[in-house]
Amino acid sequence: MGIPSISPYKMPGIEKLPENKVDWKIDPNRAVLLIHDMQKYFLNAYDENQSPIIELKQNIKRLKEECKKLGIPVVYSAQPGNQSPKDRALLTDFWGVGLEDKPEYTDIIEEISPDEGDMVLTKWRYSAFKRTELLEYLQSQGRDQLIICGVYAHIGCLLSACDAFMQDIQPFFVADAVADFSPEFHAMSLSYVSSRCGMTTTASKIVEELKRKEGVANEGKNNIPPFIE
Repeated sequence: MGIPSISPYKMPGIEKLPENKVDWKIDPNRAVLLIHDMQKYFLNAYDENQSPIIELKQNIKRLKEECKKLGIPVVYSAQPGNQSPKDRALLTDFWGVGLEDKPEYTDIIEEISPDEGDMVLTKWRYSAFKRTELLEYLQSQGRDQLIICGVYAHIGCLLSACDAFMQDIQPFFVADAVADFSPEFHAMSLSYVSSRCGMTTTASKIVEELKRKEGVANEGKNNIPPFIE
């Protein structure tokens, strides 16, 4: 019971993306970036010097940097350590008692650790919406798009995407900024999202689209006529 050791596998690229049913476009004024469960406990299952973790870290870092430039809010989910049996509930039957309350397990990895002003949600179930303020935060900010990255693709990332869809929030599932137990589980999560509840994409495509929006915004600022008395 617990998280199994995960063998290295090749991170899927754009050529491996399933066909999307929708053609949504990222809008910096509508989007929030969700960095899902990137805690040391979950990443310890991988060989950090091989795929898919090398690409996972790089691509999440790129996404965060670009989102920060455009003022897109960044939200993290993180499970607490030493959860009580009542809080843990049925998760114990599948995964055991969970994380110990130690920094080497509960901390988000240093490469993408939260900055001042980022929101960190205490996460209790697969979906980042369950028993958290994520939905209320999105609504209070007038935002209805969620860029999803992190681990594990077919568990919390997928269920968060489904939950977003059912709350009328457009999920953008970043295929090469999530990782999973195996390439098969990874592929399954992409297929499900693209066909049922969201849009699969890549970090490069998201960053490219955001940079285009950033360029348009800067061009508009440069074209403001000077004030004449």
